[in-house]
Amino acid sequence: MTYLTLVVTAVYCLLFFNSPAIRPQEQAKKKEPSAIYTYSKDVEPIVKKYCMSCHGSDNENPSDLYMDDFDTLMKGGKHGVPVVPGQPEKSNMYIKLLPDPPFGKQMPRGHKKITPEAVQVIHDWIEQGAKEK
Repeated sequence: MTYLTLVVTAVYCLLFFNSPAIRPQEQAKKKEPSAIYTYSKDVEPIVKKYCMSCHGSDNENPSDLYMDDFDTLMKGGKHGVPVVPGQPEKSNMYIKLLPDPPFGKQMPRGHKKITPEAVQVIHDWIEQGAKEK
């Protein structure tokens, strides 16, 4: 067997055995979201628990981001809109929950630490389009 034959055979095997058609059950897992999230059902309780002590309209905060309801949240503050539907990696609401955000400090500050599960819900909600209901 020549070197070229070995390379062609190896490439063929990699392509064939990594094909989604070979592993349909694996493909199905990747496409199915674990849940469909909405602001009113899933995100609002998280916002109320972890964010409202600083981001309620009764409080002044340096970012001018108020989260009293869906419309107020989506309006944004000094740093623009906090949610870019479908793009959690470009959404400050999600980015600021991660360690070492690109500006300021990780949220929430000085209060109860947000759970990784709550952060994942916010991520998935944004990724799914950040729907209100």
